[in-house]
Amino acid sequence: MGAPLALQAIDWVVIGLYLALALGVGLWASKLASSGVRSYFLADRSLPWWWAGASIAATTFAADTPLAVAGIIATKGISGNWIWLAWMGVHAAVVVLFAEKWSRSGVMTDAELIAKRYSGRPASVLRTARAGLYGVVYNAIILGWVLRAMVKIASPFFHWDTWFPDMMRTFALYWPANSPMGTASEGLTIVLLLALVVVYSGLSGIRGVIITDLVQLGFALVGSVCFAWLAWSAVGGRAGLAEGLSRLYGADHRYLDLFPDLPGAGALAFALFGLYMLVQSYANVPADGGGYLMQRLNATRSPGDARKASLLFLILQYSVRVWPWLVVGLAALVLIPIGAEGAALGGAGAVVAGDREQAYPVLMGVLLHPGLLGLLVASLLAAFMSTVDTHMNWGASYIVNDVYLRLSPKAPVRRQLAVARVAVLAFAVGAVLVSFQIETIEQAWKWVAALGAALGAPTALRWVWWRVNAAGELAAMVAGLATALALGWLSLPYETELLLIAGASLVGLAAGMLWGPPTDRATIEAFVAGVAPIGFWPGKPVREGARAIAVTALRWAGVVGGSVALLAGVHRMLLLGELAIGLAWLAAGVVALALGSRVSRADGQGRPADATRERAQHEIF
Repeated sequence: MGAPLALQAIDWVVIGLYLALALGVGLWASKLASSGVRSYFLADRSLPWWWAGASIAATTFAADTPLAVAGIIATKGISGNWIWLAWMGVHAAVVVLFAEKWSRSGVMTDAELIAKRYSGRPASVLRTARAGLYGVVYNAIILGWVLRAMVKIASPFFHWDTWFPDMMRTFALYWPANSPMGTASEGLTIVLLLALVVVYSGLSGIRGVIITDLVQLGFALVGSVCFAWLAWSAVGGRAGLAEGLSRLYGADHRYLDLFPDLPGAGALAFALFGLYMLVQSYANVPADGGGYLMQRLNATRSPGDARKASLLFLILQYSVRVWPWLVVGLAALVLIPIGAEGAALGGAGAVVAGDREQAYPVLMGVLLHPGLLGLLVASLLAAFMSTVDTHMNWGASYIVNDVYLRLSPKAPVRRQLAVARVAVLAFAVGAVLVSFQIETIEQAWKWVAALGAALGAPTALRWVWWRVNAAGELAAMVAGLATALALGWLSLPYETELLLIAGASLVGLAAGMLWGPPTDRATIEAFVAGVAPIGFWPGKPVREGARAIAVTALRWAGVVGGSVALLAGVHRMLLLGELAIGLAWLAAGVVALALGSRVSRADGQGRPADATRERAQHEIF
């Protein structure tokens, strides 16, 4: 196969052009971001839906993802990736329900919604706590693991200690030795990329971030598809992959299984898989989408545009770009066999022996030729930067909107924008510090899952039931996080921990709802009038609320089922060679997705109820 390829002049030209383009877009968009914080963080709610949908996809395609997929496949096969594929549960709920509700709310951050949904001192405390937890802690963990992944990508290709030895000896004096962030040379790559991101995202705000995201997504998709094609060819296609896996790991290997091996059969296995998806999904992603996804949706022009943006993202995320990552991960098992890494690829595979996530960048260097290697390196830089710029801008929005403007509501626009740009820089520094504490990308994912499990239930229920209050959310947060910390001392299975954390959160929610102060009537009425939520609200008949929830649940099942069917169809055709069955799965997936993503005109529309029925609702709910 030959020795790994170093970056050639043509590769550096491709990388340089991409970096110059990203900086140029930021400088161009900086003037548009200077009219105020709503322009800086929401682009004056003027963006086309496909910009927003593609931007969400670009952000979610972080540089860490293909590396993590390669590592997961090596230990658990394709089915191990349900640890993140299950997130489609939340993203399907955004398509059928939350996208339009977020757009109607008009908020700048998901924490701001708390001020519209709840009242009193508990609401103020909860808003600050959620802004801190999601805006700072959650955000810093994600940025930290993305930086950690970039170290693995940079190490085979960027050698500052060889190119500029004198400069690097000085830089190394200030870089911690033996840190998870790698050597001083790898660290300098991260610092330089972060500096570039801080400049263009700090200047341009969300417009510049989204426009660069469009370019970055194009680079990322083209690069990953080209790489997957070469890896597929290197193992001999479908037949060569199947033969290689059987020869190396036995005929009974499970690397090609799409679904996890669960106990039971038929309905029981299906129910267990559904429970697994539900727990994984709502533990890892804000139950209503929230965060940067909400920010992108609220930057579009209308509720309908927000829904279309969320659907585009869902398709790109779970039906399109997942396959190049899976193909490379499977090919790596044959080209760099587990247990024989040192002898693979002329010795190039030795670096993979201690970390299977490194298989992705190592194969890049071996399989790609000059020019194409530069394109793929640029695509991973693009994936890295698209995630980092989003999280910096999104995190800064909490600092400005949910902290600074509450303390200084009459601050001039120039000062608000200055605080936003300083916050972007602060998140860059914080991300580096957090990344020193992360050993593996999968470990960071599990930290985020524990955090999400504590917040999932109250986040979802606040949209459908007026009795959920701020005290209940606070109690759920405390109970869930306390349980997560306590479980850290035990050695329980990961999924069991998530169930226990989610259970404790529900107990806390119930306690807060029973003994905490209820939300005042005027606040609830204003929320219902503005957002048009489904479910059980004063002034709506109980039967109508139950019907709306049932219909929405059916649509959600259709979107999830359709997404899973599309995965199964490609899996059957690409990896198993079952064309007819694969096409049947694909057809079923398209139909289910189309039916499930439709939105009824009756959603969120309620009829006024008389006083007697209204009092009865208060007694029941």
